[in-house]
Amino acid sequence: MLGGRYTLLTPIAQGGMGEVWKARDRVSGHIVAAKVLRPELAGEELSLSRLRLEARNSMSISHPNIANTQDSGEEDGIGWIIMELVDGYPLTDYLRGGSRIEPEYLMPILVQVAMALGAAARAGVVHRDIKPANIIVRPDGMVKLTDFGISRTRNQVNLTAAGMVMGTAQYLPPEQAMGELATPIGDLYALGVIAYEAAAGRRPFTGETQVDIAFAHVNDPVPPLPDFVPEPLADVILHLLEKDPAKRPESGSAAVREIAGAAKAMGISVTPRPLPLPKSAQRPAETRTPVQPSVPILAPVRHLTRRTLPDEMLQPPSGLTPRVRTVTGRHAAVPRIIDEATTIAPSSSMIPITGRHATVPRIIDEAPAPPVPPPVSAPTRVRRIRPDATGEHAPASSSSLTSTGR
Repeated sequence: MLGGRYTLLTPIAQGGMGEVWKARDRVSGHIVAAKVLRPELAGEELSLSRLRLEARNSMSISHPNIANTQDSGEEDGIGWIIMELVDGYPLTDYLRGGSRIEPEYLMPILVQVAMALGAAARAGVVHRDIKPANIIVRPDGMVKLTDFGISRTRNQVNLTAAGMVMGTAQYLPPEQAMGELATPIGDLYALGVIAYEAAAGRRPFTGETQVDIAFAHVNDPVPPLPDFVPEPLADVILHLLEKDPAKRPESGSAAVREIAGAAKAMGISVTPRPLPLPKSAQRPAETRTPVQPSVPILAPVRHLTRRTLPDEMLQPPSGLTPRVRTVTGRHAAVPRIIDEATTIAPSSSMIPITGRHATVPRIIDEAPAPPVPPPVSAPTRVRRIRPDATGEHAPASSSSLTSTGR
């Protein structure tokens, strides 16, 4: 649990510095996303400082196309951030394997990301890691920009060592590859790389190593786009990919106007619209036979059934099986169960009571049987003892029988 409030449920993703978990807010009951510093980095001041800056920078921006950051804290050297949990697919799922996004779906995505970048720039924040993995598309077509882990503000303390370049090589602006200060215009260049990849089905620059790719952004001209890319869209992409930052759109708002104008020229609306599911989510469900039942999906909170003893432990030991004396005649009765809800014996046989308190089993709550008149007895025979016998209990050596009555 984080901060005594957020319960971690299931892992979602893992990055170089942190792990993202689905979590439950115990106060509101809402499901949220929790980014937690990796255990091996616990107590490391540089990692904790980066996490603090991420929380501060992302909390300073409020925009519908940016995942909302709600809380943050530290506990025993482990830092964490609580964010809005976005239900959707990262753009990487739509581009995997050279897949393309058709212009009618791509233009609304580009507009929304450009608006998010404009809001970040107005708050003085440079994202510095715009890439498909950090763009989440909801089922309704709404886009959310995430992960401000290496973001930077104007007056921020520099945590990057000299000569180190922060970012992802495939989407790195040329000026950042050369070690220059990152600006919001560099984020727009990264958006141009994403637009090129989504429209053409391939990235504009490749290389054998990360350094080769970074310098391709600096030195190599942008490869021509395929002929099937509409010209208005191609013009927007090439404008975003200008090597000179001064030749790119001057802001996110300017990029929004340019993308919207190109969409209008193509007769496409920039209103968010649901995208077809990516191929990774279209795999058919596994066919199961009746003898192979489906595995139930376990909820994050497991509800256990009440524990009971095995049946063999509920049977009385064979050596202690009670022997109930059979009562014959008209007074014989079948024992009744007094209260089924509080049965004290595991079997239907009665529990014997041994020792001096042993009694014949009685039937509870029944009227006693009426007295039975004694039967007329037949003539009895009386044994007489001779008076010459000695001793109070001396046995008689001989006896005579006397009949009574007539």
